[in-house]
Amino acid sequence: MKKYAMFMLAALLMLMSACSSAATSTPVSTTDSSEPAQREIIAVVLPSLDNPLMLAFQDAFKSTFGEQYDVQVASADGNAVTQATQVENFTAMKVKFMFVMAVEPTSLVPKLVAARQAGVKVLFAGGDPGDENAYDAVMKMDQFLAGEYAALMAKQWVDATYPDAAPASLETVIFESTLNEEAVARSAGLKMISEPYLKNADGAYIDANGAPISDANGNYLPGKSEADRVANPAYAPAVKIVQVQQAEMFQPCQTAMQNILTTNPEVKLVIAYAGDGAMGASKAIMDEYSKGPGLSVITDLNKVAVFGVGMIGGEGPAIADSSKDNGVFRGTVRFGGDLVSRTIEYAGKMLNGEEVPKIIWDVLDLVTAVDGQLMAVPAESSGVLVVPTAEPQPLVLPMPPQP
Repeated sequence: MKKYAMFMLAALLMLMSACSSAATSTPVSTTDSSEPAQREIIAVVLPSLDNPLMLAFQDAFKSTFGEQYDVQVASADGNAVTQATQVENFTAMKVKFMFVMAVEPTSLVPKLVAARQAGVKVLFAGGDPGDENAYDAVMKMDQFLAGEYAALMAKQWVDATYPDAAPASLETVIFESTLNEEAVARSAGLKMISEPYLKNADGAYIDANGAPISDANGNYLPGKSEADRVANPAYAPAVKIVQVQQAEMFQPCQTAMQNILTTNPEVKLVIAYAGDGAMGASKAIMDEYSKGPGLSVITDLNKVAVFGVGMIGGEGPAIADSSKDNGVFRGTVRFGGDLVSRTIEYAGKMLNGEEVPKIIWDVLDLVTAVDGQLMAVPAESSGVLVVPTAEPQPLVLPMPPQP
């Protein structure tokens, strides 16, 4: 009996040991079924992050879409090769959407085409890369028309300031750019202040609908003649273009203007390719004026003006200051309106699967100032130059993003 009890005790111990071993060897799942799925990626590919507009794009995409998507911003720091690699990397990451502003548009075309072939929605802004397969939608400006509007603003100033000026008596300087086709088109628009009849960006005469009636050399097409030409509303007979120089941004235009005031001290009008360059020209003129009576070639600021295209930084305050005799940058053509908000609007539509136009023309406004208050007049965004008829309205600029 004693042996039997000891046997049963041993068997019980063995059974308990086996159960314990089985319990400790059972696998335990570590997967948390409540863990959220990985968010889809929105890529924001920018040429740099060194100006208020680029920072505004970054902040707007993150604040608008950051809760729903993983918003990743890439700055190329002005390097086209770096930007091409960034686009390629985002494509490999299978991002849902890509917003691109290019350092150099055409060099990105193969990368953008590959991105779209991989299923990425692409919104391109700041110019046309030259291949419609490189984007789902492109936001761009009618460059030639924008240049014409700058010429129109200058012509209106000439008429108001020098109403009795003799033909070809008002010395004028054009700061142009030939960096790419779009720059050439805008620069051609600036020069329309000296053309009596409407032309297109290629230099051909056009009819009221914008259709060419001649070739670029002025030879009329069959069935067309001088009678088909249309008067150019930006033409100022008093203007005489004495210099055309390559200069875009602030410092080159400031330096060029300093030299021009030495060789052509009677210059009264400047039309600049870019708003930033217009600020540089205005600074040179103000520095000359500050020399004082008897030393400065400029004796009356009200008789001098600079106009340009673009308003993405300090142009607005500079124009406002000029209306209070603290500069001569009298006006600019603002493109895109509230460009950041419009970009976010179209990005949202594309993300939601809505149809958007293949070409989204930048809206254009003519911006001047009265007693320190910026004023804007909406203008046609594409096509043939038309003098705006709307009354100027006060323009309040959004606050720049805070660092």
